[in-house]
Amino acid sequence: MASENAHLDSTIKSLDQGLEKAKTGATRSINSWVDTLGDSDDDDLIQIADELEELGDLLGDEDTTPAQLKKALTSLGKKTTAAAKQAEGATADKIKALGKQLTDAAKSL
Repeated sequence: MASENAHLDSTIKSLDQGLEKAKTGATRSINSWVDTLGDSDDDDLIQIADELEELGDLLGDEDTTPAQLKKALTSLGKKTTAAAKQAEGATADKIKALGKQLTDAAKSL
């Protein structure tokens, strides 16, 4: 759990710098989250992992439009916020904050 909290902190800090700056470390972070969430027994978390993979593909494609990114980030934000309801304590707060940041990033596009 400590490593997931550290990973949440790192992701939140990256998104705090804005979407454009967050892109530079996004691939590494996305791959790490996909590995972490993909090993879950929770179908909702596996779905988030699948959407993260799609986001990674979008970020790596030069032809990706802002509308495509906005759609992907909005969906991830909603699902991440919903997943926070299943977590406890500080972890839940961090997941909720991450969901909000993803949603805010989508709104900025």
